[in-house]
Amino acid sequence: MSNTQPAAEKSLRSRLFLFALLLGFFLAYTFTVFLSNAMVNISSTLNVAVGTVSQILTVGSFLGLIAGFIMGFLTLRFKHKLLFLLGVALFGVGTLGWFFAPDFASLLFFSLFFGIGSAMTSILVLTLIGDFLPLEKKGMAISLTMTSAFAANLIVPQVTSIVANIAGWRAVLLWFLFPISIACLLFGFFFLPSKPRQEHSANKPKYLEAFKQILLNKSPLACVVATALIATSILTPIYAVSFFRLYFNESLSLSATFYSLASAMGILGVLVGGRLINRIGRKPLSVIACAVQGVFATLIVFMPNSWASATMWMVSAFFASIMLTSLTSLALEQVPEFRGTMMSLNASSQNIGLIIGLIVSGLVLNFYDNNFQILYTLFGMCGVASAVVVFLFVKDPCKK
Repeated sequence: MSNTQPAAEKSLRSRLFLFALLLGFFLAYTFTVFLSNAMVNISSTLNVAVGTVSQILTVGSFLGLIAGFIMGFLTLRFKHKLLFLLGVALFGVGTLGWFFAPDFASLLFFSLFFGIGSAMTSILVLTLIGDFLPLEKKGMAISLTMTSAFAANLIVPQVTSIVANIAGWRAVLLWFLFPISIACLLFGFFFLPSKPRQEHSANKPKYLEAFKQILLNKSPLACVVATALIATSILTPIYAVSFFRLYFNESLSLSATFYSLASAMGILGVLVGGRLINRIGRKPLSVIACAVQGVFATLIVFMPNSWASATMWMVSAFFASIMLTSLTSLALEQVPEFRGTMMSLNASSQNIGLIIGLIVSGLVLNFYDNNFQILYTLFGMCGVASAVVVFLFVKDPCKK
């Protein structure tokens, strides 16, 4: 009996540890989804153009890029639990700042907390999984974290629609995002281990060699470039709700429903992509998914009605998630001895693609009077271009 009780306690604590990480990863994606759905409301309240409001996401992506590089040093010097709690706390401060912000300049300032907090939290979730879970459980844990990100795309649009219609968009921050931040802080404080990370100083001299193998090798470098193109291409959900509301005059509720349906197709795509990788191969699957996603991303804004447009969005989301799964898997195997460095550069290139895409998107919407046709054609071209890059320059090391 004495042996059974500690085992049960260990199992419960392990589940709560994983739940804290899943909640943190979910939290990290809530703000972007909230802003995507409430962009028109915020624009109307503050009398600012939609394209200008969207640049808040540019600020977040830029801060995520910087935070990613800085975290590479901080994780070597500080406990990962402490950094996780700091990231969640910064996110919580951002929610309160946005709730009380009187003007757009104040929103922009408190977006700094969202950008840094989200980046820190998402990075630390994956780091803590690597630190404390055994090898046989890491794959499933990472899969669950990705599912929690898609869950944010399913849940947040509906919550935003309901709460914003009842009490305004600011209430979503106070009634939903802030309580999740508090819950995440509590679960993280009580259930995440405090064991410091072991430093591996012997690997430090290999940093230069790692960057050389990636940046001077055609195949891994092409993966990095393709990731940046994909990051721009998958900006389609960011502006989709605004497109439905401005172009088809649909309600926030119906637009949010479309968003959730597309997210559900994204979850299905992750599951299908995981099964198809070994059957079709990483490279062929990446090429097909990138090309198809790009075509359907463009078709979203050329349909005669909102339901046909939403159908194109759902197909695009399905292949986008397959694309992300297969290309990430392909990039992971490019330089096996330096996987950490490869994925770090991949993450950085993703933020670069997001930053460029968001800046261009804001300019297109502002200078071409919310012309979504031009914008989504650019998104589609980036998807097809990523397929061309992978097809011509990337090699699959796992292919015999």
